[in-house]
Amino acid sequence: MEEESLITHEEYLTSAELFRSAFPTFAAEVERVEARRGRLNDFQLMQAVSKATDSIVILGWNCRKTVAAMFDVYAEIYRREGREAADKWVEATFGVSYSPEAGEVRQSLLEAMDRVTVLIKAKEAELQLLYRELHELKSRLEEPQAVMNAAVDEEE
Repeated sequence: MEEESLITHEEYLTSAELFRSAFPTFAAEVERVEARRGRLNDFQLMQAVSKATDSIVILGWNCRKTVAAMFDVYAEIYRREGREAADKWVEATFGVSYSPEAGEVRQSLLEAMDRVTVLIKAKEAELQLLYRELHELKSRLEEPQAVMNAAVDEEE
């Protein structure tokens, strides 16, 4: 038996907003695959959903399940009636539609974010090397002081 989960109105609104923000990535992926191979099969739909949900941060298990359920409804409509009907459902239900330009803009923003993330990681690695060098220099500076303190202690 399937577990029934009740969510609050606030959780639903949060999930709907996440769906709206992920939908352009999803729709762009559907469009890309359809342009190459025609209508998507179940596996390709799952991959598009995965790509879309990877583009957002989902907090909480209920929220994740709700967003996944929203994409499941889209996929079901897509299988039965086609992409146009599924896109109309999204627009009627969530007030969001996909235009290829918006998807391309979003994709270019995601790519720019990836480039910046790579740069940040490189700078973090460089900074860690500098911290390590600083720590090593401090250790060397403290060594003569420790030797002198030991000599003073021996004289006493």
